[in-house]
Amino acid sequence: MHTVTREQVVAGIAYAVFILGLVLVTVASAMGDRPRMADIGAGVALAGLPFVTLARVRRQHQISAGEKEAIRREGYRLGLDHAARGLLIPPPQPSDGASATPGAATVHRLYAVPQVGNRTAGRDGGERKAL
Repeated sequence: MHTVTREQVVAGIAYAVFILGLVLVTVASAMGDRPRMADIGAGVALAGLPFVTLARVRRQHQISAGEKEAIRREGYRLGLDHAARGLLIPPPQPSDGASATPGAATVHRLYAVPQVGNRTAGRDGGERKAL
């Protein structure tokens, strides 16, 4: 069973206030001799508009559990793809042959293209130092 959340209730109230203002403006326009009612309706509609906008923006920012799972699977697949192509480069080992500090986190850098040394070709064909 689907439960109604507080955000859905607030969004419904915001839409109702906005629609009420539009109805007041429409009725006052149809009657022709009710400028005060039209002003009140326009004020109510304009007062409800920011809340309608906020409800729409919040709804756009929510993603479903299925979308979250699809994003997680795609990230996992990309990680496996990078590992299979050898794009995950482990950190350099210390030059003295000693092992890394015990308990330290292993940092892997992810490169789109495997790097060769620490120099790259510049635009003018000359070499420049990589940053």
